[in-house]
Amino acid sequence: MAVPTVEAFRAWHDFYVLLGTGAATLIGAMFVVVSIGSSFLIKKSEPQIRAFMTPTSFIWRRLLLGSVLAMVPAPDGPPVSVGFALTGIAGLLYSGRIGLDIAGRADLFVDRIWYGVIPMVGYAMILAAAVLLVLEKPGAFETLALRLVLLLIASIRNSWDMIVFFAQRTGGPS
Repeated sequence: MAVPTVEAFRAWHDFYVLLGTGAATLIGAMFVVVSIGSSFLIKKSEPQIRAFMTPTSFIWRRLLLGSVLAMVPAPDGPPVSVGFALTGIAGLLYSGRIGLDIAGRADLFVDRIWYGVIPMVGYAMILAAAVLLVLEKPGAFETLALRLVLLLIASIRNSWDMIVFFAQRTGGPS
């Protein structure tokens, strides 16, 4: 007998609390990053901001949304799965667009991987996990958790990359 989706998510409660708290904290940390790099945030830099900063905050918002979806008391099965599927589709489309944009901007291959490829893989696997949830297949929750952690790691790495970039542009500490 399959365990209802809502019950199964309860077993993952602490994971999603930690993930959501981390995502919310990183959203707040973006304000610090913005204040460090405020001299870079000018109209001329808008394409770089859209290519690097916005996708990182997009990941955090999706992680926070995923945590909320997993913890909200909801009808069983399809509504939760549909929420993750929509998150996966939106993230896949958005990160695909960003991946194409990054391919033309990023000088470093590693930036193309972390800002483009890894988020696309993460969102594709979130979509796959949503399908596994609907089909009540084993491994759905583990697949979802692994991909959310992958996106968290990518966003932390990309945040550090931005902080280093801004620190280099502002001259660092006096």
